[in-house]
Amino acid sequence: MAREGTRSATGNSRPRVFPTIPEPTVKKTTANSGAKRGPKKVTTKGVKPVGVTKKAPAAKKPSVGTKAKGAVKKVEGAITGNAAKKAAGTKKMNGTDVAAGKKAAVTKKKK
Repeated sequence: MAREGTRSATGNSRPRVFPTIPEPTVKKTTANSGAKRGPKKVTTKGVKPVGVTKKAPAAKKPSVGTKAKGAVKKVEGAITGNAAKKAAGTKKMNGTDVAAGKKAAVTKKKK
């Protein structure tokens, strides 16, 4: 006698059939005798490099001092009405100015 709560009691007593995974088929090629196009050339694909791939370093975030300098520059530009100085201060605060993390290149003009 079947126990209560088994598959036979619930009406789903059909045998369980698990699907099988089909094996991949390998396509066999025959050697071309060169009747019309000439013999086939065997080509091999290049192997992908294996190992560690280098990532770009993370962008350097502006320090607290740089943000303060940018804020001062922005206020100076707002007071004097100089939009370029105000924009330069905003860029410095965000860390997107040209000299971010580098010394500005100084070039001398020849006379």
